Amino acid sequence: MNIFQTEDLTVLKLFLCLYVLPGAGNAIHKNRPSHGLALHTGGEKEYLFSDGNRITVRENDLIYLPKGSFYSVQSIVPGGCYAINFDIAEEISTEPQILHIKKRQELLASFQRAETLWKTKAPGFLLQCRAELYHILYLLRQSYQTAYVPERKQELIAPAVEQIHKRYTEELLSVSELSALCRITPEYFRKIFRDCYGSTPIQYINRLKLARAKELLKSGYTVGDAAELSGFSDMSHFSREFKKNIGIAPSVYQKSAKSI
Repeated sequence: MNIFQTEDLTVLKLFLCLYVLPGAGNAIHKNRPSHGLALHTGGEKEYLFSDGNRITVRENDLIYLPKGSFYSVQSIVPGGCYAINFDIAEEISTEPQILHIKKRQELLASFQRAETLWKTKAPGFLLQCRAELYHILYLLRQSYQTAYVPERKQELIAPAVEQIHKRYTEELLSVSELSALCRITPEYFRKIFRDCYGSTPIQYINRLKLARAKELLKSGYTVGDAAELSGFSDMSHFSREFKKNIGIAPSVYQKSAKSI
């Protein structure tokens, strides 16, 4: 699963933002205490993970390193990198991976600003560094939603996407209705939508509903009210979807949210 394509992440804490000089940094990492993003500005390195996975990174590669991972780093050609280590509210399970992004100069600028802010430690620097990390996450979301999809196709389904975000909590939206807004066939609509967003329209709508349901449960709403107000008309369907996607029942999630 690519969390940067499917999840709106909540940053809880920043651990560091820095530039790692060529030859510096730890060669062995055991039970990594935080999530990490590292943008390599030169050289070549090989990351060897405990499960046998190998990832080679070169200039301009952005690698994601999961919390809890075990790995070693071997420098093949010396080169530095910008790194941001952070923790998030979401409980996720995903693999280390090279992330692809279209706006590389904008990405580099955010890493550079975060590193400078962290180093100077002026009043408010943590908030500013967090803002830069959110901007990096936003750039990643943009890249994965629009990668290799011509702009004209994105514009073609834009009326349907707008309607989804306006009405997903109010009524059931069918693919036929959404495709009619775009004046294309349901089959073609499904294809373009998957190309743009990496999921079917119904999966996309369900993710929006579940995200809204989680907010409502955290705010003290009952499970029944959270289901209804997030757009689920059937409680059993809501419970199944919630447990399948979140990993626990809505009532358990509600209790855990109250204890925080």
